[in-house]
Amino acid sequence: MYKIPPILLISALLCFLVIPQNGISQHYHALHGSSYAGAASMFNNPASPVNSVHRWDLNLFSFQLANSTNSVSIQNGRIPALAGASIRITPGTRERWLHQQMDLDLLNAMYKINSRTSLAGGLRIRLYDHIRTSAVNVQDSTNTLKGFLINNRKTEAMQGTGIHSGWIEGNLNFSRVFKENARGKLSGGISLQIMKNISGSFVRANKLSYQETILPGDTMYSLVDGTGSFGYSANYDATNTNAGTADNIKTVLKQSLSSIGISIGMEYLIYDQEAVTGEGEPAPYLWKLGISLMDIGKNAYTNSRYTGQFSNPDQSVTNQELYHKFQSINSARSLRDSMATVFQTVTALPSQFSIAGPSRIILNADRNLGNHFYINAQLSLNLRSTFRFDQLNTRELNLISITPRWETLNWGFYLPVQYNAQGQWWMGAAFKAGPLIAGIHHIGLLKKDPSLNGGGYIMLSIHPFRKRNYGTRLDCVTR
Repeated sequence: MYKIPPILLISALLCFLVIPQNGISQHYHALHGSSYAGAASMFNNPASPVNSVHRWDLNLFSFQLANSTNSVSIQNGRIPALAGASIRITPGTRERWLHQQMDLDLLNAMYKINSRTSLAGGLRIRLYDHIRTSAVNVQDSTNTLKGFLINNRKTEAMQGTGIHSGWIEGNLNFSRVFKENARGKLSGGISLQIMKNISGSFVRANKLSYQETILPGDTMYSLVDGTGSFGYSANYDATNTNAGTADNIKTVLKQSLSSIGISIGMEYLIYDQEAVTGEGEPAPYLWKLGISLMDIGKNAYTNSRYTGQFSNPDQSVTNQELYHKFQSINSARSLRDSMATVFQTVTALPSQFSIAGPSRIILNADRNLGNHFYINAQLSLNLRSTFRFDQLNTRELNLISITPRWETLNWGFYLPVQYNAQGQWWMGAAFKAGPLIAGIHHIGLLKKDPSLNGGGYIMLSIHPFRKRNYGTRLDCVTR
């Protein structure tokens, strides 16, 4: 088992090279293309709410976590029974990465003013974490910084980056039918995102290299080249350990910057011309095709004064001295001061930094197979990469997903299969029982000693005033 001593953990934080640490927003695959998704559908395509079968929809609560890595697994445990389990870092030489996304939705609501116009809105908390390193050698038997440096003697240079961004988001959505005839219906929608940026941080290491000095009875290591930097949002500095949790939350929110994002989309329904419909009722769709541009915007943060950029390593500082310098780090200020004794050049960072949101284009096709069976295909193309060492971006894990489903108003079963943006195949499962939807992204998490790939979601929605829903052919077919 690879145990991380304090000095190695600090080195990983500063250099982002040793071990990745452990964040879809729209990973609710069961809802993709569904006419029952209600308010939640605006997070996949802002044009979708107006095509919901519900006139009213109230999403009381939803939570989701998705995790993708090539380096972290659970040892001696099985989810959800984790008593006695531990985290294992995959040994060997490889580029290492970990991506994590989380969202918590509270009181998202949708109301269809009439058959052509819908309003929706709600509150969300979103967190994204992205960590990547160049190829480094990690072994189970190594638990010291010196041991790690010995294992990486042949590594020419090491570099890595890590990004964290978290915010509270208020959404306002408007969707409307533009055109409808006997063959189909075209709708469009727009969502305005008002964001309170509560938590941001980054760390970078660029082309770090070190030399080995063999002495009688010992071997020493010292940095000879490379640069590094770290920054985090200054609102953390304002918290007080003597204050209550509520007071600290108020302080963090008060000192957080705000920003605005936007999402837009269009959706086209092709009606089933062979379906028998009642007078004045629209035919159920045969195809539902959607395109959306999501999460355009950036999250801005005030930089803490205890951050900086570091270059020109002091070659006289050995690995033993590094151990003593970082052994007792207990604050960002002491971390910066210790870094200043390792690097001879310290440069202040700009007063603010921004992290780009998970901007992406989503293409969605939903096919009604009849008898409550559907199949959905979705392509999600990220517009920014987190594999750039010179940029601060977030992104989604999704790439391609195919989700067969059987679904009625109150019941549903879903089997999503996806090939994600990290090149991994995941197979999930989900169900709907009345107001509850619950699912898992990757059933591989249920096996013994699983890698930390997958996650899950849960959603609780109700549809008040159901008798006031608009009667449609789709309602009649699926009840």
